[in-house]
This record gives sequence, C-alpha cells and structure tokens, in this order.
Amino acid sequence: MTTTAGQTTPIFSGPVPIPGTHGVCGIYFPQAFNGTAGQILVGSVTANSPVNVYVMTAAVFQAWSHQVVAGGNCVPSSVVATEKNTTSYNFTTPIPSTGVYDLVVNNLSESAVTAQVNANLTSSAPSPVTVVAYSTVTQQMIQTLMQTSVQTHTTQQPTSSGPDMITVAGVIIVIVVIAGLAYLAKTRRGKTGSK
Repeated sequence: MTTTAGQTTPIFSGPVPIPGTHGVCGIYFPQAFNGTAGQILVGSVTANSPVNVYVMTAAVFQAWSHQVVAGGNCVPSSVVATEKNTTSYNFTTPIPSTGVYDLVVNNLSESAVTAQVNANLTSSAPSPVTVVAYSTVTQQMIQTLMQTSVQTHTTQQPTSSGPDMITVAGVIIVIVVIAGLAYLAKTRRGKTGSK
C-alpha cells in the first residue's frame, strides 16, 4: 500500500482532444501551472495514438512554441521531463526551482488524438507505508487469554465471608505495637517514680 504525504494540488484532470496536424511540428495541448522547488508533479497521460509529452519551464515553452510556429526545431531543449511517441506515460517529476511550468501533450500525427491527462502537484513523493493488520484469529486468541485470566483471578478470590487474612495480620501488628509502646511508657514511669 502506498500513500502520499503532504498536500496535493490538482493541476489538470480530463480528456483532451488534439486535432491532427498538417504541419511538421504537430498540434499541442499545454497546461500551465505554478511549481515550487521541492514539489513533485505526479500524473499520467494515456492516448489512443502516440503523442509526445513534455514538462518544461514557461521560458522554454515560449521559445519552443515560437519555433513550432516558425517551422523550426520541433523538439524542445532543456525540458524537465519528456516521453516521446507514447500512448501511456506515468510520471513522477521533481520541480527543480520555483516558477511557472507547462505540461505539454504534442500530437505529431495527421489524425486526431484524444489524450486523458491527469496531473497533481504534491509536496512529497509517494512513499510505502507498512500496515499492520491483526487477524480475527489473533483477536480471538487475545480475548480467550483475557477471559481465562479473569476466570483464574476470580476463582482465587476467597469465598468466605469472614475477614481477609491480610487485614487480620495488619490489625494484630498494630495491637502489638500499641501494647509495646504502652509497656515502655509504663516501665519508664515506674523508673521515674522510684527515683
């Protein structure tokens, strides 16, 4: 089982229809988001036809999109993450510095593509969590042991309605101490009176 620690911010979730292209560099879908250094972009892109997926800074995206329009270099440089010619891409991408980023899905084919895009920012990566589950057998054994212990403790209780032996011994000790003190006091008075 895994869990994600920290806060999660949704970036985008839904189907994206991307028309087919008649140009060299394709038609793309961009999703801008604000990222903070140390955050992680987690998500997936699935498509019914191969696409290119990029994560890049806003500055890199601006430079690349101008090249696409001008018919220049179709492949962006200095991207944070990339997966080319894919129909399924799962990503866990650390954000290197605070700023604006773009998640881009680029369709290079002449046919329309529908891509399902899901992306979230999280403050930490998913981490494995150990879950300890107690079986009902273990619980039954514990309950049985507790019942046995209670029954044993109950059967050891005296059934007599008379005084408890510890209480009787305590009373005897107190009486002996008082008697001893009285004897000492009497003896001292006797010595004092004979002088």
